[in-house]
Amino acid sequence: MGDNRMLGKFLLMTVLLLCSTLSSLVYASVIENAILTSTDKQPESLPDFNSLIKTTKPQQVNSLSLQANTGYWLLVDLNSIDKSEDQVLYLDGTKVDIIDYRLLDSRFELLSSSHLHSAFVNKITPYSVLDANSQWRWAAVYLKHNKNTQIEINIIPEQAFYQLVKQQLFTIATLAVLLVVAMAISGAFYFLSRHIKFIYLFSYLLSVLVGMLISKGLLAFVTPSMPLSVALKSSATCFIAALAFACMFVMRSSYGSRGIIIAHIRLPVLLLAIFTCSIIASILPYELATYLLVAGFTIETAILIFLYMQWKETHPSYSGIYVLAWYLIIGQAVLWQLTLLFPNSLALVNDTLIVFNACVFVGAVLIQDRSRIVQYNYSLLHDDETKLPNKKLLFKCLQSKIKLSESHSIILFRPAILLDVRANFGYEHANEQIKITMAKLAHQLSVMNAAKVEATKLHRHYIARLDDSTYAFVANGVLELSQIEQFVCVTTAVFAEGISHNSNHFVNKVDIGVANYPLHAASAEQLIQCGLQALSVKPLHGERWHMYDAQHSSMTQYRLEVASSLKEAIEENQLSLFFQPQICLATGKVHGAEALLRWQHPRLGHVPPDEFIPIAESSGMIFELTEWVVEQALAYQQQLQVINPDHIISINISAKDLLRKELPVLFLTLLNEYQINAANVMLELTESATLSDGVNIKTALNDYRLIGLKIAIDDFGTGYSSLAYLSKMGFDEIKIDKQFVMNIEYSKNDQTICRATCDIAASLGSYVVAEGIEDIQSLKRLKSFGCEIGQGYYFSRPLAFTDYLTWLENNLQTHTKADVYQLN
Repeated sequence: MGDNRMLGKFLLMTVLLLCSTLSSLVYASVIENAILTSTDKQPESLPDFNSLIKTTKPQQVNSLSLQANTGYWLLVDLNSIDKSEDQVLYLDGTKVDIIDYRLLDSRFELLSSSHLHSAFVNKITPYSVLDANSQWRWAAVYLKHNKNTQIEINIIPEQAFYQLVKQQLFTIATLAVLLVVAMAISGAFYFLSRHIKFIYLFSYLLSVLVGMLISKGLLAFVTPSMPLSVALKSSATCFIAALAFACMFVMRSSYGSRGIIIAHIRLPVLLLAIFTCSIIASILPYELATYLLVAGFTIETAILIFLYMQWKETHPSYSGIYVLAWYLIIGQAVLWQLTLLFPNSLALVNDTLIVFNACVFVGAVLIQDRSRIVQYNYSLLHDDETKLPNKKLLFKCLQSKIKLSESHSIILFRPAILLDVRANFGYEHANEQIKITMAKLAHQLSVMNAAKVEATKLHRHYIARLDDSTYAFVANGVLELSQIEQFVCVTTAVFAEGISHNSNHFVNKVDIGVANYPLHAASAEQLIQCGLQALSVKPLHGERWHMYDAQHSSMTQYRLEVASSLKEAIEENQLSLFFQPQICLATGKVHGAEALLRWQHPRLGHVPPDEFIPIAESSGMIFELTEWVVEQALAYQQQLQVINPDHIISINISAKDLLRKELPVLFLTLLNEYQINAANVMLELTESATLSDGVNIKTALNDYRLIGLKIAIDDFGTGYSSLAYLSKMGFDEIKIDKQFVMNIEYSKNDQTICRATCDIAASLGSYVVAEGIEDIQSLKRLKSFGCEIGQGYYFSRPLAFTDYLTWLENNLQTHTKADVYQLN
């Protein structure tokens, strides 16, 4: 929509310019023709040349001075002219208002005549062809002009005359083509950039083209009766408009959108002012109109000089093509002013200056565009904030080294404190600190065996910025741990100085990853990837940096493959639920079962939940995974409650799932659909998950309790929850993690933890479930502590649903009761 409006404005301005020039031209022509029609009659009849010749001695002259508004008859002797070929009689370089050619025979009788107004183009019109087969002997020429002028009469062979015509037309065509090409360039730049200055340049060139064509007399072919004075006035008006447009172009190019007032003048207002000036000039007599136009040029020249002085003050160090453009504008204004007074003698200088001026303006556009291209190319290879080379330039540097088979290592580092500085003190301060710190590090690298990422006459950089927080530099030579240690020491020492802001000082730390060519990678892309993988390894045991490890890379690839296969696993039913029974230790009855998710991948084989659940959480697939588990578990619970109406199904839920508003709605919908008692559904949450955001977790738990669901805290003892925390959350079930149960017979600490957990649960009104019971001794001890429910291999391994149904039917009243009976 914006482009269409700009296009409309551009077309409107162009039409207004043409209409302004043509309307003033037509209006002036009508007025001038009316004046000429009322004052200038046909030339008086031929005088008696026989008596004139007898009484007056003829003067042999080729040039003659004409007085203003006085008619002259000139008699040209053609008797000595070569009659073997056609000749042409013409006024050489002379422009007059009225000219009348009459060919006479030897007795001065009229053979032919032609009455013409407005001689325009030099050596083209008006002229008279002297036919070689005609009986002409004399030529009578009547001349009249509105001001004093000098004329020159020539007679040359017709072929020579046409050669002169071709030269004149070639000059005019060359100027016109040059201006049209420049107009096309300025128009193309406008449509590419939408900058108003290119409209001003286009209007300048169009004004010069129209004014030049009028001054050269080309409009005589369209309106042969147009008075010469009208053409001179109209061309001067176009040149005044051209100067205004040229000034606005230079001002807008130099100042941009902050230009002086003239750079903000509305184009329609300017055109209206020029049109008004042309109307006033057309009404006035030629001499007064000339003075008015000269005054207009003088005023405009003074304004141009004043604006140039202002521009020079605001751009004291500005030089080059724009200074030349200013000089040319002022020089053009002076020359066009002189052209009104001396129209013939300055024609060549005027044409030359028009060509030079157009070339300078278009050159200014091309140079400015070239500088923008250079700036754009620079921004493609450098970071906007820090001006450091970016990943593309680093990639180019690495490729050049790999092409030469030069061994090198890439060292990537990530300053940790910069993120906090941005968050607390803003990007501007953080970027300034980055520049200062990177300059210190670059100075250290310049005296070491580091490669230049960029080396030009203006820039020399050793460090590149890969992304918002990751930087890199390149170490030359084969991989040597001692050399890498030196680079690591220098990097950590620079960042160990920290960052200061006002009275605050932050000690910085940096993570570093290293990869080598050709040891770790065969291409620049792989080398950067290996470096990033080394950088992503979490530091352990005080390590300051990490070398790329192929084994860690294979694990990373494995995680990526698992993440990409999760959605397919849900859609193609590769997932399944297994059930591990939970037994009431007091009665020996089946309390329920915990639903455990299993994944059998067609190619990867069995993928443990400990591996794919964290991947699902980080990749955003955990929501779909949880919905699948809930739907399957409740569908199985519908069948299980037929066998055992009091059967409890335990479903593991992550903290991210718990906070989703859609999950309670899903539970409520499925519970109603399958007709399941909500009290027989237990949601198990890990202790670490419940500690992450206590306020939100408690609010979410209340939503589930309103439905009637039970809540359990899983893996209790592995976190740091307090008695007050458990009391506030109000869990229905506390599950003791298996790491405290499996070795309970031999560990006093584990016994203490289990006994304390049972006591806490009893005091809070919750019951305890112990995981990992694998022998009768563990079962006895837990029962003595007051543990109500047991779960582990001693009772059963996790079973597929059909196997669990069989186990539930066959063993519910047999093995478990026998064991409990023996215990009693």
